[in-house]
Amino acid sequence: MRVSGIDKAVIPKDLAFPITEFERRLKAVRQEIANRGLDVLIVSIPENIYYLSGYHTLGYPAIQFLLVPSDGELHIVTRAIEQTNVKAYSWLDNTSSYMDHESPIEVLAETIGNMGYANSIIGIEKTGWFLTIAHYEQLRERLRSARVEDGSMIVESARVVKSDLEIEYIRQAARIVEAGMEAGINQIHVGASENDIAAEIQRVVTSMGSEYPGYPPFVASGVRTSYAHATWSGRRIQEGDPVLLEPSGTVRRYSAALMRLVVVKPVSRELQRMEEVSRKALENMLQAIRPGRPLEEVWNVWSKTVTDGGYEGRFKRTGYSIGVCFPPDWGEGHILSFKRGETRTLRPNMTFHIPSLVKVFGFADAGTSETIRVTETGCEILTNFKRELCVR
Repeated sequence: MRVSGIDKAVIPKDLAFPITEFERRLKAVRQEIANRGLDVLIVSIPENIYYLSGYHTLGYPAIQFLLVPSDGELHIVTRAIEQTNVKAYSWLDNTSSYMDHESPIEVLAETIGNMGYANSIIGIEKTGWFLTIAHYEQLRERLRSARVEDGSMIVESARVVKSDLEIEYIRQAARIVEAGMEAGINQIHVGASENDIAAEIQRVVTSMGSEYPGYPPFVASGVRTSYAHATWSGRRIQEGDPVLLEPSGTVRRYSAALMRLVVVKPVSRELQRMEEVSRKALENMLQAIRPGRPLEEVWNVWSKTVTDGGYEGRFKRTGYSIGVCFPPDWGEGHILSFKRGETRTLRPNMTFHIPSLVKVFGFADAGTSETIRVTETGCEILTNFKRELCVR
């Protein structure tokens, strides 16, 4: 169905990119659609819909779809209330919508039929977080004459290498996260609350132009720094505490992130040593980055440095693709990460956030990170913040 009044309303366009950029992306995605032998791809992942159309909303838990045929015009299917956002942020004209009492899958199937693809080979993103098993089964039931194939990672294959326009937004996000980090560090003192530190970080990055982040700022102190993805809990800072900060900045849904360790005096030798190993491992890893090198090889450099430093260097990935983000994540780690067994190679204009963590569970974590771009000969560090143990 269509939403009454929307089609006639004059809604100013707010496109994040020129149409030529969207057309470039669409051409690359269509090439992969052809490689997979598909007639049309159903895109449901919010980041992928945004990447191809510009349309975005925080209302994505209500399932939405972008239909990408191998040839011809794209078509967006959303909840009816989201049609204003389609008009405002998207470069596309063809839309359908469902009211809250209607089935989104019925509207999707009807739209596919109206586009002439009811008997075609249809790809669907099986990895989509908001496409439920129930949705998938309903769609298969309504498209009995079609052959439904897995279309996962088609759009991501184009997303992993950034354009200059995308990298410019990441640069802007890097300037924002640097200010957020500075604000967080300046808020740390004996008696300060984790909540106050997080609030100041978020106040500063928002005032500088950051949109809502994919993750909240991570703020943890004391033993809580050793808890995975810990953030503020109201704990107050004590003498000798480590404080681990990891905020982000987000511009036009493109993020840059940064991690640093702060210690309130007196500083223990063990915390100093952990931070030194973390920093050295990151720096060795940055020096190892170059186009054509498998990501596992670069990860091995980090792992060996941490292991040689006396800590556990085998347990996790260290660094992940970063770019388009919506909650609940600011990274693109599912697309590409530095980890054991990753044989794919680095290419110019890939962008990564690389957090180097030294972990001692029950005591503390020490971490150092940068957001970087792969260049023709190595890497460019997009974030610019003093890389050292900060003592307060």
